Amino acid sequence: MGDTFEQGQVLGQGDLSIFIVNAMGNPTNAYEITYSVYYVDPQTASETLIGPMGRIPANPAVGEYYAALQIPNNAEIGCYRIRWLFRETSASAEEGAVMEFAVIGDVATATPLYSTCEMRLLKKVRIMLGDNDPDRVYHFRPPEGEGEVGCFNQVFGYIWTDEELTELFEVALWKWNVFPPNTDCQYPTVDSICQKKPGYQAALLWGTLVHAAQMIAYRWVADEFGYSIGGISLDIEKSSKYMDLKRNAEEQFTKLTEAKLMTEKYLRGLSQPRFGRGVRSSFGPHTGRGVLSPRSFIVFCMGVGYGSWHGVLAHAIDMSTLLT
Repeated sequence: MGDTFEQGQVLGQGDLSIFIVNAMGNPTNAYEITYSVYYVDPQTASETLIGPMGRIPANPAVGEYYAALQIPNNAEIGCYRIRWLFRETSASAEEGAVMEFAVIGDVATATPLYSTCEMRLLKKVRIMLGDNDPDRVYHFRPPEGEGEVGCFNQVFGYIWTDEELTELFEVALWKWNVFPPNTDCQYPTVDSICQKKPGYQAALLWGTLVHAAQMIAYRWVADEFGYSIGGISLDIEKSSKYMDLKRNAEEQFTKLTEAKLMTEKYLRGLSQPRFGRGVRSSFGPHTGRGVLSPRSFIVFCMGVGYGSWHGVLAHAIDMSTLLT
C-alpha cells in the first residue's frame, strides 16, 4: 500500500505526485497528461471509477505533477488507485502508470487495520526486501519502439502490498511452529510472538522473505519471454533471480530453526493410560500398560503428602476399610 489519507483531507503538492524525466535524467513536461481515480473492491479487486475520467493534474514545476483533489467526507474507507496516462510528444504512444493509496476514517476513532506488532514487522520486512522506498520517478526511455517492454516497470508503489506481507507473516508463523519443538500453543498469533518471545520475530521476517520471493518468482514465470529479430535479441527472465533470493532467505530461516531446537524449553510428559500426565511422577516415567484403579489413585495421592511409605501404608489400610 502507498500513501494513506483521511476522509475530507485536501491533497496537495507532495501527496499523489509524479515526476517525469527524459532519457538524460532531466525533468521534462509531458505533451499530454491526465489521471483517473478508482476504488478497489476488497473482495473482487475490481475497480470502480470515482468522479470524471481524464482529470488534469496541477503542474507546479517542470516535470512535476500532482492530483489536486479533496477526499470526500463520505468516501468509502479502503484501497484506491490513481491511473496516470501521458505522452512525451504529440507523436509518442500513450503510456501509463499506477499508484495505490488508502482512505481511512477519523484517526481518533478508526480501528487500525494492523496491530502495532504487524506494523513494526511490515516496516522491517520492507527494509529487508528493499521495498521501503519505491521509485516514483517515471523515465521516458527511447526508442519508442521498445515501449511495449516498458510496461514491466510502469507501476508505482510497493512490489508487495501490506495485505500480502501480513498474510505471509502468518504463513511463516505456521511454518515456525511446526518445527520441533512444536510451539503452536505458546505462539498462536503473530502478536503473541512479539509479546512473549520478541527474538522469534527474526524467524517471522526471514520466513516472510522466503515466501515473498517465491510469490514474485511465480508471477514472473508467466511474464518471461525471449525474442530475437534482425540479430537483436531480447530476453526478460527474473524468476530465477527471485528464487536465488528465496534460497538465501531459506538458509537463514533454517539456521533459526536449529537455534530454536537448542534454546526452546520443553518437557516430555509422563503419560498415564487413564489419568493423564504426571500421576506417577514420584515413581519415574510410566513404562507399562497397566491400569491405575480409582482406589490406588486415591491412596497414592493421600500418601504422597506424608513423604514416606509409612504414610502411604497407613492411609491404604484406612481407605481399604472404608471402601470394602
